[in-house]
Amino acid sequence: MKTPLAAVLLASSWLFAAAAQAVTVTGLYEARVPVADQSTAERNNSLQQAFDVVLVRVTGNRAAAGTLAGELGNPTQYVQQYRYEKAPVDPANPNAVPGLLLWAQFDPGVVKRALHGAHAPLWGAERPRTLVWLSLPDRVLAAADGSPLMQAMQAAAEQRGIVLVFPAMDSADKAALAPADLAAFDDGRIRAASGRYHPDAILVGRIAPAEGQFAARWQWLAPDKVEDWQSPAGDQVLLAADGVQVAADRFAARYAISPDAADQDGVALQVDGVTSLDAYAKLLAYLNALTPVRAVHVQRVAGGSVYYTVDIHGSIDNLESALSLGGSLSAAPGNPGAAPAAGTAVAPAAIPTAALHYSYSPG
Repeated sequence: MKTPLAAVLLASSWLFAAAAQAVTVTGLYEARVPVADQSTAERNNSLQQAFDVVLVRVTGNRAAAGTLAGELGNPTQYVQQYRYEKAPVDPANPNAVPGLLLWAQFDPGVVKRALHGAHAPLWGAERPRTLVWLSLPDRVLAAADGSPLMQAMQAAAEQRGIVLVFPAMDSADKAALAPADLAAFDDGRIRAASGRYHPDAILVGRIAPAEGQFAARWQWLAPDKVEDWQSPAGDQVLLAADGVQVAADRFAARYAISPDAADQDGVALQVDGVTSLDAYAKLLAYLNALTPVRAVHVQRVAGGSVYYTVDIHGSIDNLESALSLGGSLSAAPGNPGAAPAAGTAVAPAAIPTAALHYSYSPG
């Protein structure tokens, strides 16, 4: 990344829309970066910086800007529009003359095709809503905290295009999770205390003094796995940002589509609990928006269940990982390979028997 962390914090451009637990990040293909003036040379340099920000977000690879620079060429060929803006006033220096920003938006379709041609991964707009429990020497980081450490974590999240949620640390949180539980990385109690926030994933951290510096230990709790790691000793603000960056690396490894992924047609999917026309329409729109999904075909509707065949780019694991986000769908109990009963729209033999089987919970 050519754009420093402080510049990303200053110029954050991505937004997110949340419905119930689902998080779809928008603005992944746009960025704001500082610019010295409006000269052509300075504009071209800033467009490159903005494009570097976008590449990191949409590939999930921190090194994307360097590794893809030669293959993707001049960023001006991907730009849809750009404009100059005044930078926000710095609260620490309110009398200073605001600087200048360049906002640029790049064409998602053209960028995706270029990434495919360069055999680069693609991380779509559906991103895990991540609850952060961070234990510090004097407190647990709360949502209302406005410290430089919190700002650094949010800047790292913006840089990677992920959404962080912090606990309120109110009486309910304190009753549900004691400092000793966090210090011990008690994942059972942490998961239980996290339920009120409906996260897709949980990032747990502990930063403590160590030989004149600080040391950090981290734990990532996904619905189906637990991963642990440590950050090298150093400044606690940088350690906090590093925890977010490593978590984003793990998310990208799980959710991004491999550059060499093949297409698959006719993946069978059964979803129960679709009991209204509104739910049917929302579910169809949700499925069509998932990154691995190329096309969704409704085969039949019966008894509150919808039977689809789905054409995807990538593996079944990619599809299941995408379906796990947002809390709208949960894996149904019982035999996922059971064939649906005979219906009116399509004969049972036309519906594959190895169906993915989920239940729908509208937000």
